[in-house]
Amino acid sequence: MTHASRRLVRPTGSARRVVSPPVARHRITPRDIEAVAGGSPGAAPLRELLRGQISKRMLMLWALLRGLENADLDDATRTCVDEALRVLGDAQRRARDAVHDLLLHPTIGTWLAGSLRRCWQGSAGPDLDRLGYVGGIAVAAALRARMPCRVPVRIIDGLVSIPTMGVVGSGATSGWGVAHVSDRRVTLRGSAGWGPAGGDGWTPARMLSSTVDGHRIALTLEDTDPFRAADTLPLPVAARCDEAAARWQRLLDGAWSVLAGDDGVRAEEAAAVLSALVPLREVPDRPGTGVTVIDALGALMVSPPTDALWLAITVVHEAAHTRLEMLSDLAPLVGPHDGSVHYAPWRPDPRPLAPLLHGAFAFAQIAAFWAGRWARDGAGSDLGAAYEFAWCRDAVSAVLPVLRDAAGLTEAGRRFVSAMGARIDVWIAADLPIAATTTAATVLRDVAVVWRLRNRRPDRDHIERWARDWAAGRPCGRPVAPSSRLVPQTEPYSPHRHARQALTSLRFAMPDRFAGLAGSAGLDPAAWPVNATLGDLLYVRGDLGRAAEEFRRELQARPGRAESFAGLALVLARRAGGLERRLYLDHPEALLALSVRIRELTGSTPDPRTLARWIAAGGPGYPDRSWRSLKTRPLPVGARR
Repeated sequence: MTHASRRLVRPTGSARRVVSPPVARHRITPRDIEAVAGGSPGAAPLRELLRGQISKRMLMLWALLRGLENADLDDATRTCVDEALRVLGDAQRRARDAVHDLLLHPTIGTWLAGSLRRCWQGSAGPDLDRLGYVGGIAVAAALRARMPCRVPVRIIDGLVSIPTMGVVGSGATSGWGVAHVSDRRVTLRGSAGWGPAGGDGWTPARMLSSTVDGHRIALTLEDTDPFRAADTLPLPVAARCDEAAARWQRLLDGAWSVLAGDDGVRAEEAAAVLSALVPLREVPDRPGTGVTVIDALGALMVSPPTDALWLAITVVHEAAHTRLEMLSDLAPLVGPHDGSVHYAPWRPDPRPLAPLLHGAFAFAQIAAFWAGRWARDGAGSDLGAAYEFAWCRDAVSAVLPVLRDAAGLTEAGRRFVSAMGARIDVWIAADLPIAATTTAATVLRDVAVVWRLRNRRPDRDHIERWARDWAAGRPCGRPVAPSSRLVPQTEPYSPHRHARQALTSLRFAMPDRFAGLAGSAGLDPAAWPVNATLGDLLYVRGDLGRAAEEFRRELQARPGRAESFAGLALVLARRAGGLERRLYLDHPEALLALSVRIRELTGSTPDPRTLARWIAAGGPGYPDRSWRSLKTRPLPVGARR
């Protein structure tokens, strides 16, 4: 891949104009790809990945400035762009590495990508607030280079944003001002007069940092920059708050103690690729929601987690996504999207090939995290780590056949999947407590059943024929599982684990707390995970008879609730065989659709067990299609015995 060289601009008269795209070369070897896939890329490949991002940002800046050369800009905006470009060029020559670090800041990536899209669409006029942000970038570069300058800047909501540095206040609510940089200070002159940096008009960006055993992480707490948000965020960004900043520092200290204390190499990898923390708004049912945005690589975007351990896992997860996206920029792993989507145990919705690969890699890194905590104990007393390791390992193993057979992978992608799969294959042989492995397999089956209920719809004619036979009191005339098609659920749902998953994790990680929830005196819904029901709690506790009764009651109150129907199907499948068992586990959407249709026809809802037994019993009209000769293709869930 080519990338930006050391010179981005050249002088032409009083301004600096963009010339041909700057170029240089990157080199990612097959061994580097395998090292990243194996979870231990080392310092040299990480440096190359970061150099690739510098190149990408510089080329994006070049493309934006080139596109603005012929844009219809007013004089003030044109002056801002020209002066900012001149200052950036001078600062780059004086302090190249410092300016490159600035360009790597996530908010600048978000600004660049959004500006380029708007520029290329060309359907709307120039966004002056957006373009004026380049003045703040130039001011930040000048501050880093200790270079005096004078740059026009845009005032947005009474503030001028200086990326990585903070914001300067102005009495004006909008318009243009002039920022003066001297002696590491910024003063702003506009309609409101002067506001000195470091005084009342200056709100500095805050830093979060932590050091454990010589391993250090430093993140800009990005809670003021107007371009810290992205269009695809699952939650809004949080506002600046001193109390929240102190809380984030405590959480980071705890998370870094976990990461650096367990695995210094993994900690260093995260510290190398993450440079900012963007707090998302706190929502009770989605704690610790993390996201990696391609336009803002390097940002850890996360809502407040429940504890430091959760933040540590989020750091591992998002750092993995970031490394993989950086690698993909230099060595594409997936070709053009072919429209196919696939089951992923960690998501409630179907995933295209590229996101499927991303998820598999991220959960492989989380598996490595839990494997390290399990091995650290020696005697193996951390059953929570053993269970989480088994679940992550088997979840990734479930999608490896799809990834290995995918025609959409490039040669680099096939090499990546092969190296990642080799690591998982070694983990499959790990000696773990039987309780952890069997429970992980059960939860994976649970996840697969819920996923099918949400995203697959059985053949309508097949269901109608079943329902008519039932309503007429006839034997099932077609005792075979219907085909189904993918119809992703459109109703909003949380990407987090459903309640039985959360309760199972709690049972292993905090058995005393789980015992309090599940005890006869502790059935208090206020203390349960969000969206948990009494049926969920009883099921995880192992009281399957009462759980089945509760699931039936829940379905009477909320017909079609996927989690309740799946829970009941899982209980019933334990004592079933043949087609009846396959209907519960591999075709639950058929049973649910039949139940709904019979209710429409008769006004009553039959029990799923009665329906499954009726179908499996078959009818005299189809002796050659009995369940004994039925061949189904169950959805794999990666359960290992």
